[in-house]
Amino acid sequence: EECCCCKVRTACLIFGGFALFGSLIQVSKDAKDIYHNITMSRQDQEWNLQELYELSNMDGLNMGTTKDEIRNFLAIAFYYSVTDLFLSIAMIVAASGLIYGVRKENSDFLVPAMIVCPLDLFVRIIFVFIHSINLGFLNPISLAMNIVLCCGVVFDIFIWLCVYSHWQQLKAEDQSDLQNKPGPQNEPDNAVSSV
Repeated sequence: EECCCCKVRTACLIFGGFALFGSLIQVSKDAKDIYHNITMSRQDQEWNLQELYELSNMDGLNMGTTKDEIRNFLAIAFYYSVTDLFLSIAMIVAASGLIYGVRKENSDFLVPAMIVCPLDLFVRIIFVFIHSINLGFLNPISLAMNIVLCCGVVFDIFIWLCVYSHWQQLKAEDQSDLQNKPGPQNEPDNAVSSV
């Protein structure tokens, strides 16, 4: 079966490699963001708040964002980093299993990717709604964050479709192998009873 311009198996390997690489980078970024947020001084927090406030209310884009909305945005961004850290670790496991399962043609190793991708998609959509409700969808800060999150949603959908298609192929091959495999021979019992 084909996926765009290559076989589903190849697409799974490519998506698995991208997901693994991206998740490794994301784990380090999220860990750094969490550490930075926890260790940030009160003065640095206020400076960061003021910088984002000025960005969202710059000339020509005056969206009327208040400092409380920016403060909420920063808190939401911190919670997203914590959530994304756990999802990225899960994606590392799932992508590793995906690559291994595709190479060894074992459908069981594709299941974690079929679970983690929808979970990641669901979390991203929730945070798009939270950012949109907090700042408004067209606020420059919210818009930038939502574009990144929506790109991740599209990526999750493509990964899931390829993994699910390949999983179905492997299951179908397993079923046909079981049907074509000869069962135990029913040989007549030639043993003589000694009564």
